[in-house]
Amino acid sequence: MKKLFIHKPLFRLLSPVFSGVVVYLLILLVNNNVAQVQQEFIGQELYVCIGLSYIVQEFLRFLLVQLKRFSNIFSTPIFVLLQVLITITLCVLIVSLFMTIYYKKVLGFSPNFEELLLFNSIFSVVSIIYILLFISHEYLHKINTNKLKEEQQFLQHIEEDFQEFKQGINPSLLFESLENLLVLIQNNTHVADDFIDHLATIYRYILSSKEKQLVTFNDELETTNELVKLFNYLPYRNIKISNEIKNDFLVVPRSLLFIIEQIIRTTIISSSLELKIVLKEIEDNFILIYEVNDKITTPFTLQKIKEIERVYAIYSNLNIQVVTNDLKRTITIPKLTTKTEEN
Repeated sequence: MKKLFIHKPLFRLLSPVFSGVVVYLLILLVNNNVAQVQQEFIGQELYVCIGLSYIVQEFLRFLLVQLKRFSNIFSTPIFVLLQVLITITLCVLIVSLFMTIYYKKVLGFSPNFEELLLFNSIFSVVSIIYILLFISHEYLHKINTNKLKEEQQFLQHIEEDFQEFKQGINPSLLFESLENLLVLIQNNTHVADDFIDHLATIYRYILSSKEKQLVTFNDELETTNELVKLFNYLPYRNIKISNEIKNDFLVVPRSLLFIIEQIIRTTIISSSLELKIVLKEIEDNFILIYEVNDKITTPFTLQKIKEIERVYAIYSNLNIQVVTNDLKRTITIPKLTTKTEEN
């Protein structure tokens, strides 16, 4: 987040010089000493005005930054009014103090009421301009920041919707299945009907589960078996799922379906080499175990199921884990339960 320009060193260095010169000219104008500008513009009084401008502006900056801590206590109009009143009051005290010290130490006499009133009036106007500049630029920055956050949230929603659309449609599976269906229709018509049934069952489940937050493991497994049957129709596919889980529990919709598909797509499979995926249950998790035979270009990684991992983090404190050792890979997935079941 970029800093406000009033906090930039260049502005803090040059702004008091400009405002100090303006204050000096206004004092000369009020005192009818305009002719002195032509005679001796660079004088002791000018340096005093510039120095006092530095002190006032730095104090105002420090005070306004400190007052921001209390912005949540009051409403915006009241807080702005308090900022103005407090800063102007303290500014008057500082100007009066420093001008009194300057008059007594340098000029040798005390300033009268009119002189203090003149200095305080001019520096109060300069202070109000600085305060308004600070507040307006701060709120403009806040508005722009909120708009950027809204745009980022909108972009995130679009990305999530697109990701959900990709998961729901699964274009790779759809096109690959349609291509194989064209071959089956030409060469093996009676098998094509079974192939269509498997494909329809999968997509019915995908579409019907979009509105569900959680589904039972048995429902997910049933559709996953349909997916395996569908893949086994494709060339060089030899896949088998061995289920050793006896209990039923809840899972994120399409999670097992998606993970099994990623395993199939990242494993080298042939008609003579079977891919066997074993499902087991251990305490609060269930696991998938299979022999590692990763493709060189697309090995299985946790990154490939990142979206599933993100969704599971909403429902469980346990993480999805992928461990590979002894030529076997184990994918650990948390079992989900409702509050009623926990009780």
